[in-house]
Amino acid sequence: MVAELVPLPPPLVGCMDALDQILDSMPTDGYADLDPATQRGAVERLRRLRARLTAQELAAVRALDAGLGDRARTGELLAHGFGRDKFEADRTVRVAKTLSSAPLTEDALASGELAETQAAVIAGAMADLPGTVTQQQREACETTLIADARRFPIKDLRRRALRISDVFRQPAEAARDEDEALRLRERRAWTRTEMWMVDDKDGTWRFGGRLPELQAEMLKSSLDAIAAPRRRHLTAEQERDQDELTYAQRMGRAFTGILEHLPADKLPTAGGTPALITVNIDLSDLQSQVGAATLTTGTRVSSGELRRIACTQGIMPMVFSGTSLPLDMGRSKRLFTPAQRIAQARRDLGCVTPGCEAPPGWCEGHHWREDWAQGGTTNIDDGASLCSLHHHQAHDQDWQFRLAADGTIEIKKPRGIWQRNHRWRP
Repeated sequence: MVAELVPLPPPLVGCMDALDQILDSMPTDGYADLDPATQRGAVERLRRLRARLTAQELAAVRALDAGLGDRARTGELLAHGFGRDKFEADRTVRVAKTLSSAPLTEDALASGELAETQAAVIAGAMADLPGTVTQQQREACETTLIADARRFPIKDLRRRALRISDVFRQPAEAARDEDEALRLRERRAWTRTEMWMVDDKDGTWRFGGRLPELQAEMLKSSLDAIAAPRRRHLTAEQERDQDELTYAQRMGRAFTGILEHLPADKLPTAGGTPALITVNIDLSDLQSQVGAATLTTGTRVSSGELRRIACTQGIMPMVFSGTSLPLDMGRSKRLFTPAQRIAQARRDLGCVTPGCEAPPGWCEGHHWREDWAQGGTTNIDDGASLCSLHHHQAHDQDWQFRLAADGTIEIKKPRGIWQRNHRWRP
């Protein structure tokens, strides 16, 4: 009888089989029995092992892509694999191909000296080097960046990579190289800029996208200024509100505040139509403060939310009679002008709510004397400065306002007494 010959698996496949067996013998609940120092060492060692495995994965992806000859197809194949999506798969293919221009970096990743993010930054910098750079200069650049990765955080490593040509150029020439690299990166960023929005049909929308670095920094700086934890000291009520919110929730509320204060009358027009939201509501519902309003898009909002946002936002109220005929299509001068807001700020010195320390820059103009729905005018004495939180409460709780003889706005909350914000006034 002739024994059947069974071919041995390729060495790489045999190694992966051995890795599977080793991982099968490593219980995930065993780390709890280790002392803290050993636990920390285990985390660091596992991170290095993950980097080594990542190098193997990227090498396999590059080989697969070379065999297929089509990056888009490679990304699609990977996207249907283990827990991937198309964006991550395309990025993996891109990094794998870029590493081919940085052999020292790939070796450092395979040995666990670099993390994947560090290797991607270095490989990207090497790929962007001009063709006039000699092989010796390339090796010097790559060696320098690998050494820098051991002492710089990833953000500083990216900045260092932009100036890598100073390894072989004079400072002035390196500065020109950096400027050209930044121009190239900015052009690439604009081509990748995008945004998407999805209506979840539950009163909220999800959105995401990608912004160029400069504009993203501008947005984050604006949001941080509004959502910063230092605002928690304003009142005990606001401090409780801040304690209940996560950082992401505070940033989300800050973003809604920015949207509500966009100068809609300054936005581009489409076909001669201003970028304004039209809100339709029956007169009886508006005056009785019950019922809902309808946006041009069909979205329904409460009458209270409509009255609040109408104090500051460039929306056009369209009030209907009982026979669905338009009675009022907004007033040309409904929003407070910058000059009026400055005058109110000098009078109120910030939010007029008793105990609130919000400065004028955080406040909005509120029609307190007579709501715009009831025919109120937009004069300095008709407005009061309220921060966003208390502006919401003033509409939701139907606060009462009055102008005292000394020119100070006073407030009376439901079941309360007349009070004022006792700021020091010169």
